Amino acid sequence: MKKDQLLLDLYFLGTKVNKKLSGCGLVGYLLWIDGSYIKRTLIMINCVQRTLSLNITLCILGLCNIGSALAIDNTCDANFQVVNYTPQVCYSEYNQNTCVDTCEAADPEFQPLCFKPLSIPCDTLTDLRNTANGFQQRENYSWFHVSDLLTYEALLSDLNIFQQQLYIELYAEFINPPSYFGFSPASDQFRRENFRLGLLSSLERLTTPLRYAAVYRRFTLGVSLENTLNNSLSEMFRQIDTFPYFSSTQKSELKTELNSVQARQVRFWQLLKNYEPEKIASGRVNLLNRRLETYVSTLKSLPIELQDKLINKSSNLPDDINVQLAKCGNDICFNKIAAPSNALFYPDFDLQLLNFERVLVALSNEAAAFTNVYDGDYQVVEPSLLKSPDFAGFINNKLADYKALRSHVNLERLATAINIAYLSKNQTGKEILARLAQQSDTTENMGLSSIAALDKKPILLCKEFREINPELSSIQQESFDLALQGREMISLITQGGYTQALMDQLTSLITRLNELAARSVVIANIEQFTDDRLLTMSWSLFDLHELNENKQLIEIEYFEYNGMFWTPTMSAGLSELFPAIESIGTSINSMLPNGIAANSPLNDLQITLKQSAYNACSLNNQEINMVIKVTDEQGSISRQVLTSKFEQI
Repeated sequence: MKKDQLLLDLYFLGTKVNKKLSGCGLVGYLLWIDGSYIKRTLIMINCVQRTLSLNITLCILGLCNIGSALAIDNTCDANFQVVNYTPQVCYSEYNQNTCVDTCEAADPEFQPLCFKPLSIPCDTLTDLRNTANGFQQRENYSWFHVSDLLTYEALLSDLNIFQQQLYIELYAEFINPPSYFGFSPASDQFRRENFRLGLLSSLERLTTPLRYAAVYRRFTLGVSLENTLNNSLSEMFRQIDTFPYFSSTQKSELKTELNSVQARQVRFWQLLKNYEPEKIASGRVNLLNRRLETYVSTLKSLPIELQDKLINKSSNLPDDINVQLAKCGNDICFNKIAAPSNALFYPDFDLQLLNFERVLVALSNEAAAFTNVYDGDYQVVEPSLLKSPDFAGFINNKLADYKALRSHVNLERLATAINIAYLSKNQTGKEILARLAQQSDTTENMGLSSIAALDKKPILLCKEFREINPELSSIQQESFDLALQGREMISLITQGGYTQALMDQLTSLITRLNELAARSVVIANIEQFTDDRLLTMSWSLFDLHELNENKQLIEIEYFEYNGMFWTPTMSAGLSELFPAIESIGTSINSMLPNGIAANSPLNDLQITLKQSAYNACSLNNQEINMVIKVTDEQGSISRQVLTSKFEQI
């Protein structure tokens, strides 16, 4: 492969090579993945020995610019059914008794988000149709299960996302992810029940924000949400009418059930609509003022340092609701929200309150989290009782692999291992982000980040972490710095080729990393790898001075975190690659598993991640970038680069 190849998606390809060579190398075919296309490429393996007898595990990154030695078969389109476990905790704490794959009995007509289109060589597709256990057909639809691709030995004997495999390898003691299993055909009864539960789940997602709109008197938003709910319910009824596994009686019963659930869920909203607008507006302002008072009261209970941090962060409250929250001597002063006359309240002022409330809730959650933190009272733990990833062994194994076989693949594997272990940004991901940013209409959409409590656990703040064990903190920082240097050295080898001098420098650097890792195990007395907080990032995608009434599709094209990155060309879903994801989506739609959802009336997007002190306190991990594509009803496309910085105290 040429040095200037562009790398997107990394997989394992187990290949058995046993051949006596003549000349300079072995010419053969290599199956690789270009975006969502599985292709066959003519390659030459150069060698030094005259006899090659290797059991090679090649790691292939998708979208490669191979150059002149290229021979690609004709490809054909195919649809693959993916997996999507619920509840979300299943991706880090899998339990087969409580975890459910909501896509298990999916149908492409009724649950399109459970499917991912791929193009594969046509001869392979023909063979898959004859051999795959998960191949299914219904009327004009046909599809495979993702396990067919993962177990098709003639194509890929051991197919896994490379970053995902390395992450699981490093944190094996801390997470229990779901494993892929073979396809099992669903009975008609199971399809009926799965379809019913899917509709009820969708209805719950649609009615919940409307219920909260009633509770907090968000009248303008509620009217928009009610319209969205009614349109969605009509679409559900249309799906019920066309669902082929229901009898007429079953269709009627399910519609009745949905109507009953909807009526129960929106009962409070229906009551609110009977009140005069003036009364609703007054209640809206009073509730927000009480929230504001509670926030200030919580601030006053915090230590001065945390209090000052949040008062400074309160500058994010929108200026059009000018509460002027600030310190005044030893007290905290603010102005209550004053409502304009009723004629001016709806819709403009009500919409301004929505944006104000979004920021206030984030600040309030962070203030509440700061009331349960370690502040000089952390009880240290004996090092022998702590669990810790084996950073030294993890990196050493990848270095040994590269020294044994100096391939680009093994070098990329080493680089990725360093990125994951020490949370440095992936070089390939940075290149992809830069390219997508050039195509984006908005390149600096800065989101608001905040932390919140996780299961009422006390939070180990970074300041406290550094004070408890200064040497451990120093080791961590030196390791992060060395990781960045190591990534640069690997980039030099990738771009300029192998030299012994660079290899010696890289070996010396990794030796130092291993020394630091060994020392940290000896002196570690802090539980730094256990999740103890939630990190939430939220963005406004468009102007919030008016609600979005248009149908817009939002797609994540790039997401990075913890030294890894994701693109939609990867066969793994977001949660599979990032088990730390607690939720991601708009106010009414989840973007899991494939990073796709309809926009909400609030034009918002929010991500919540579980974090440990190790993740939170790394200077290498203080910014998240994401690229989204928005497609409107006319097919017009716009892109935004979403960024969030989260330096934690």
